[in-house]
Amino acid sequence: ASERVRGRLAAVGGKSIGAAVDATNYVLWEIGQPLHAFDLDRLAGGKIVVRKARRGEKLVTLDGIERALDPSDIVVADAERAVSLAGVMGGLSTAVTPQTKNVLLEAAWWDPPSIRRTSRRHGLHTDASHRFERGADPEAIPEALDRAAAILLESAGGTLAQGSLDARGAAWKTRRVALRLARLRMLTGVEALDLDFAAAALSRLGFVLERRSKQRLSVSVPTWRPDVSIEDDLVEEVLRIHGYDRIPSRLSPGGRPGGHLEPLRVVEERLSDEAAAAGLFETMSPPFVDRSADEGAYARWLAAVGSASKPLSLVNPLDAEKRDLRATLLPGLLDAAARNLHRGRRDVALFEVGRVFDRAGVPDEPASFESRRFAFSLAGEIRAHWAAGAAGARADFFDAKGLVERLLSPWAAPSELAWKPFACEAFAPGAAALVETAGATLGVVGLVSGSERERRKLSDDVFAGELLVEAIPPPKAARFEPYSSFPAIEADLSFAQEKKTSWQEIERVVLSARLAHLESVRVADRYEGAGVPGGRVKTTLRLVFRAADRTLEQEEVNAEVKRLGDELKSRLGVVFA
Repeated sequence: ASERVRGRLAAVGGKSIGAAVDATNYVLWEIGQPLHAFDLDRLAGGKIVVRKARRGEKLVTLDGIERALDPSDIVVADAERAVSLAGVMGGLSTAVTPQTKNVLLEAAWWDPPSIRRTSRRHGLHTDASHRFERGADPEAIPEALDRAAAILLESAGGTLAQGSLDARGAAWKTRRVALRLARLRMLTGVEALDLDFAAAALSRLGFVLERRSKQRLSVSVPTWRPDVSIEDDLVEEVLRIHGYDRIPSRLSPGGRPGGHLEPLRVVEERLSDEAAAAGLFETMSPPFVDRSADEGAYARWLAAVGSASKPLSLVNPLDAEKRDLRATLLPGLLDAAARNLHRGRRDVALFEVGRVFDRAGVPDEPASFESRRFAFSLAGEIRAHWAAGAAGARADFFDAKGLVERLLSPWAAPSELAWKPFACEAFAPGAAALVETAGATLGVVGLVSGSERERRKLSDDVFAGELLVEAIPPPKAARFEPYSSFPAIEADLSFAQEKKTSWQEIERVVLSARLAHLESVRVADRYEGAGVPGGRVKTTLRLVFRAADRTLEQEEVNAEVKRLGDELKSRLGVVFA
């Protein structure tokens, strides 16, 4: 090769190999079109064909490695065998050597996805494959061949054969893209930009102006720009000519803080705020699990909320042992609680808001596979108030139950919540309950079972709960009721009832009796032991009566209490001492 060719190749980090190879490399860097030079006398039949590799066919590439070809590989072959791995690397048997007398120059446009697959399959990344993978210019081939031939003749002499062989498929479609003035100014934020500047800039970059109006222009995209296909690409081209440094720095207008387009997101944030105010810390757990190992103990809970029986699994999981997507937040939250307890934390109060994947959804709608959950866990010491002393009481079921009532208070008053015993392997027997309102299940709360604690090597009691965000009812409109300025009268009613009679049944009887001027009712005391027959428990109700317009008489209250006692006796079979 000439000194000029060798010098320019060296300037871009290349090295001189021979006149023919230097010519193809020079054109590669000058025009961007890869070429390959064959020793024509080594090609069987004196021709080349493009085809797919045959099963079991092998090729020794220029790097001296014998490669087993795949039937999906595209090769350049002579009349007998493959002589080049198309678009990636040529073959050693037909390479140009110092003894070569006749050179065949080959240039082509190769399909980018095909070249990417071949390059990756054989672990070959070359200058040619790098360009073909990204899309070369199909119209640059004639110019590239002529330029390489001229450099070869200048460097080594010889005679140029007349004409060329050109095999083409379907005609290359010209891509046309439109640019609107409104879109240009909206994306750039520069009102000074107009279509006159855009047309001039695009013309200088090789785009051909097709149509033009006051608000829109259309251009055809040059074949060497496969990266341009949509309107925003044209905006970027105009902007880089205008200059990114000339874009003014200013904040874009925004809406008021806290606005949301998604109602359920508002519910999640309200739950999170209430939990944080109660002293809980937020955590995030990985969504990948093994359904049978991690969530097997929660099968009844999953069934209770209508979760799909089969998990949603990943085809290519990060961890082969955790290929399923979680259907509940509880296992991950308990793992986080265990890590804290193992590291010496005496009080653990955590919560998590997240998505679970427990629905048999529709593939075209990914959100149909998801449901939203809020979960929490309490363990160790718990303080009733942030200003209380460091040493607090141990967490119990009523702390967890009270937390749920507090969390749900913006949407449902505690008196509207129903608590029903619930049996699940993940919770200790007799120490778990479903929370419902208007017959709809809102969540579950309970003491974590011994098997789940043993699995995590936990000696402390852990209480956990999970709420269904979608099931939370919409908030009711606030209604003000004026306070009464008249004093209240309190009355206690004691009786013994069967232990299996729940507080909800008692409360239902009290409310259905519609006692005149009844303001509130609560349990004042529960007792079982000496003086109470076996299988029964003594309960004392604290009833508060108040009138809005006058002071009540004791006789009025006594009459209402007696009426309530008769109702409880007839409907629940309670016994009065």
